[in-house]
Parts: sequence; C-alpha cells; structure tokens
Amino acid sequence: MKLVSTIILVLVLVSGLSIVGMSAITIPQFQSPNGLEHPVLYNTTYNDPSSVKTTFYSFEAYKTVPPNVTPKVVVVAKNVSFPVISKNPAIPYNVSVTIPSGTYSYILMNVSVSETNGTQYDRQFDIFLDGVPIFWGSTQEINNSTASVDMTEFENLLLQNATFEIFLPAYQDFKIGVTGIYLVNVTLYLYPGAVPPGLPNYFVPLPGAFGVSLLSFNPLNDMYQTMVSIPNGTYRVQMMIYTEGGGNDEFWYTNEPATRSVLVYYNGYLADVVNPYETLYTGGIDLFWWKPMPSVNTLSFHNQYVAELTPLLVTGNEANITICVTNLLEAYELTGSTAYDWSISGVLMLWVNSSNPMVSGKLLTAKSSYMDSTPILNTGINAEYYQEGGSYHLHYISVMQFMHGKEISNVTQSGLFSAYQTFNNIYEKFIMNENFSEFASDYGMYNASLSISMAYPTVGSISDIVVPITNPEVIPFNASYLQNGSIRLGFYVNYMSIFNGYNVTRVVRESLYAKGGFAGILEIINSYGGALLVALTNNYASNHKVLTAVSLTNGKGYMASFNALAISPSISDSAGYYSYASMQIVPVSISS
Repeated sequence: MKLVSTIILVLVLVSGLSIVGMSAITIPQFQSPNGLEHPVLYNTTYNDPSSVKTTFYSFEAYKTVPPNVTPKVVVVAKNVSFPVISKNPAIPYNVSVTIPSGTYSYILMNVSVSETNGTQYDRQFDIFLDGVPIFWGSTQEINNSTASVDMTEFENLLLQNATFEIFLPAYQDFKIGVTGIYLVNVTLYLYPGAVPPGLPNYFVPLPGAFGVSLLSFNPLNDMYQTMVSIPNGTYRVQMMIYTEGGGNDEFWYTNEPATRSVLVYYNGYLADVVNPYETLYTGGIDLFWWKPMPSVNTLSFHNQYVAELTPLLVTGNEANITICVTNLLEAYELTGSTAYDWSISGVLMLWVNSSNPMVSGKLLTAKSSYMDSTPILNTGINAEYYQEGGSYHLHYISVMQFMHGKEISNVTQSGLFSAYQTFNNIYEKFIMNENFSEFASDYGMYNASLSISMAYPTVGSISDIVVPITNPEVIPFNASYLQNGSIRLGFYVNYMSIFNGYNVTRVVRESLYAKGGFAGILEIINSYGGALLVALTNNYASNHKVLTAVSLTNGKGYMASFNALAISPSISDSAGYYSYASMQIVPVSISS
C-alpha cells in the first residue's frame, strides 16, 4: 500500500497531463489495430548512495576450481580507466604481455572492475586475445564487480608475446550528470602441469571492427560475410559465437517479433544455429533487481555453446562464412525503427597437422531445415496476444581421406524455440523458451565426440505507468514513472567432450527469480530506452539465485552449489545487500 499511495501523490503533482505508455511518445513499437502497445522497458542508471567496499559488490555465482598448485601470475591490465583519455571510447585498449614459457594444465583469467567519479551506465565489456573473443560480459553500474573465466582452451593461442584487446565503450554525458569512470584489472593465473589433450592449435577470428572479432548487425545490415582460409592438414573445426542485443533489442524477447536466431552458413550450407541467451544487464528493466546480485551470464558469459563444423571441411580450404540474425527486418517493418542492434563475436577453432594434409573428401549427408512461424497476432478487447515458434534440424556426415589415415565425421543439431505474449499499454507478460542440442562423433585416425544439450527458459511480467513532465517530443525529457514486475530465468547445460578417451563433462543448473518495483522521475536520454533516474520516490526489489555446477575431468572433479537472496529494500538503501549467500564446493568422483 505504501508504494501505491506514494505513486498516486506523484501523479497528482502532474495531473494536468494524461497517463500514456511511453512507447506512444518516443520509442517506436508494434501497434495493434486497436492501438495497443506493450510497455517500454528501460535501461536505467542511478547515482546510488554507496560506501567504500572492501569486498566485491557484485560477482558471478559460477566459479571454477583451479588445481592445487602455485600459479604463475601475469598482470594484463591494472586500473586502466575507461573511457581511455584521448581515445574514441569504441576503440579497444591494447596491451601486449609476455607469457612465461612452460606447459599449463589450467589457465584462469580474473577480470575485476570498479566504478568511480559519479553515475555511469552498464556497458558492454569484452576482451580479445589477438582478435579472438575470450571474455564476453558487461559492467555493474555501481561500486565494483569480479568474474573469472577458464582460458585453458586457448592455451595454444597464448604465445610468448600475447596482445590483449579490452573493449569497454564507456558513455559519458556531463550535461546530464553521467560522469562515471570504470577502472579495469585483468590478471592471468597459469597453473603448471601437463597440457590437456585435444586442445585446438589454430584460431581464426571472424574479422570485424578495430582488428578484433566484433561484428555489428541491425535491420539494414542483418548479414555478415567473410572468406576464411583453412590450413591444409586441418582435421577438426569448431565454432564459438557470442551474441548481445542492444538498442531496441536489449530486451529482444519482449519485442514483436520476439524470436531471434543467429544463422551461420559455411560455403552455402546452414552449418550452425545459435540461440542467444536472454542476458539482462545491471540497468535492465528494473535496475534495483540487480543490486547487488547480477542476473545470469551478466558479468561474464560462461559455458558458451560450441558448434562442430568438421564435416564441412570437405567443401574446400577457402570457406565463405555468412552470418545473419533473424527477424531484424521484420521488427523494422512493424515499428519503423532501425535501432534493433546486435553485437556478435566469433572464432573458428581448428585442429591442424600440417604434415598430414587432406587429399580427398566427400560429403555423404547434407540435410538442413529451419522454420519460423512468423508472428501470429490476435487482438482482444483489452489486450493483444502474440505467439511465434520455430524449429531446426541439421545433419552432416563426411568422409575425409588424409595422407596418413581416414576420418569420418557425423554431426546432428536440432532445436525448438517459442515466444508468447499478452500485452496492453500498461502491462506485458512474456514467455520465451529455447531448447537445443548437438551430437557429434569423429572416428578414424582420432576418436572424438561432443554432446551438448541446453535450455533457456524465460518468464516475466511488467506493469508501468508513464506521465510526461516536460515536452516528450524533445529529447532529453522528464517523466514520472511507476513500474512493478518480475522475471524468472534459467540456464541449463549438459556438456560432454571426449578426445581420444580424455573426457571433460560440465553440468550447469542456474536459475533466478527477481521481483519488485520502483517509482520516481526519469530523464529519457534517447529514443531506444536509455534513461537516468533523477529522483527515486519508492523502491523494493529482491533477487533469488540458485546454481549447481558439476565439473569433471575423466570422472573426477567437483560440484559447486550457490544459493543467495539479494535485496534492494528502500530509497535509503537502494544499493542493497545480501540477505544470505552460501557457496559450497565438494569433490566428486564417478567410476567408469
């Protein structure tokens, strides 16, 4: 009752203005025949009162456990400020470091960020190694945060002299008080020991802006194409792709159309379908949901999907790679906006033996299908109903004859996705489901298999009321704002990779439930949902996260369990606290 009564007071103060959905004012949205549009979701920042933190304010629940040996430490970046002085903020910060010689059984990279000097937005935050994406994440808007990633897969890329490219395009606008600076620290921990067998030894980043694999997509540019030279002697190839929606597509799963797929073609064959995750950044929808605990895969993306492309090696050493993002043009046609933006990064990971070139090969099976129902819309008396669904199935088999041996590769991918929405001008309920799997086997001169199944369920609802205070036709403008809602997210992974008997298994069950609302005055700074909370009149938010992660190598490893509740309880403590948080790591051994 306290929340409602406070908001009524705010609305009375501006009673000369009508209550409308913000989408009708500035932000292009799909509009049904009876004029219904769903509420606009904002990415908002706020100058929370906060004290000096002696521990990390935000951290990723997912962690890995390194070997019990003393690592060699390499400092990559120490308190590097973003935006970097005298540089375009979109240009990566480059630094070269010397990697100690030796062999390493495990390589960990820790990335820590602190925010200072005033208000700042959450920002895309990526790190590349010689152009190859090795860290894909974002920043916490206030205080500090930390995340770690397992870099062992890239050990053969860590040569004696390695160049890291750190991409953090910090945004500043002193006229509206967005003055914050991010300080970045990056450290490598290299654990001596035997190198795990079966690591890729050649990497081809998909070339993009600034000499790194950073590709941009929008409705007017929804396709990317490049030619890649594959070294002769390549006997296995996988692709890893990271995705991030921005602009009007930061909350793509709430849009119409809501489904997005990243389609990857290899020499004209549909080789991979990437399902983007519903990542929520720390200013997204309700910024207080993420104080202090971020959403799933926010600070860094873990257990990224990998696609096996080995059967298509027989199509030639010059590979035409084409990538497109579905439903961007359809979103533009429905709304007239071109601000449905995506950032994508990718790398081909190759296994190469130049002394054993391929002499012939044949594609025995090549089947692919991709289906999207397109948007199905029905208009009710007080609400609009939207649904869309699709599926895909890929199957490739090839036989490859090398100078010294033969290899047969068999890959199957399949997936289902669906979206449902009910909305009107002040309310939206959205449901998104993505379920997909991949099974690959290579046998002959080497034996390998890859088994992956993943699911991304998302359910949410949002209500909001917006009342303009200043002229909404002139950006920036102010508006009174009331929002309440909730979201449930899941991230479920089963992964097993075997190379000549060496077995790596990962199982992840991560779920989150955030709820609450806030009220205040927003300053809308652009036409695609960017806002500054200039006055907070009421607030309550909670975020419950549960994680179980099992990591095994040849049947031995550990299980990590995390359970935490974070609360942002009021306007006087908007930065919030952990009501409780527990992490337990226990050894696991499974006999064969």
